[in-house]
Amino acid sequence: MKKLITVVSVFIGTLAFSQASEAKIREFIKVTEADKVAISSMQTYMEQFKKNAPSIPDAFWKEFAAEFTAEKMVELYVPIYAKYYTESDIDELIKFYKSPVGRKTISVMPAILQESMEAGGKLGREVAERVMEKMDKEEGHVSPPPPSSSKKK
Repeated sequence: MKKLITVVSVFIGTLAFSQASEAKIREFIKVTEADKVAISSMQTYMEQFKKNAPSIPDAFWKEFAAEFTAEKMVELYVPIYAKYYTESDIDELIKFYKSPVGRKTISVMPAILQESMEAGGKLGREVAERVMEKMDKEEGHVSPPPPSSSKKK
């Protein structure tokens, strides 16, 4: 009987810890606005997909967007955050993101990410061009010219 009580106590304690962690993770997600960022990103990607697939009706995209709610994103994120962070980590993260520098981090992060992606893309193109030129010289072959913007008639 004592073993059963011990096992049940450990199970209940573990369950309570998990619930506390989940509540704190939910708070962390709310504080960092990760759910809103996810929805915004999804909308951006959806607009890109719409441009690339103009034959797909608007009704599809409306229904598709309706499936991505902030709550669904939170449900998706909770186990991921729980996998990598302890409850103590989450407490410290919440404390940071509630601080003035944490709030600033949240507000400037989209611009930092956008500029970083643009700078990385530019660097990637420049490196690719240099590598191709180097390979062309070393191997003695010439890369095909870039596609012409006007078609011959």
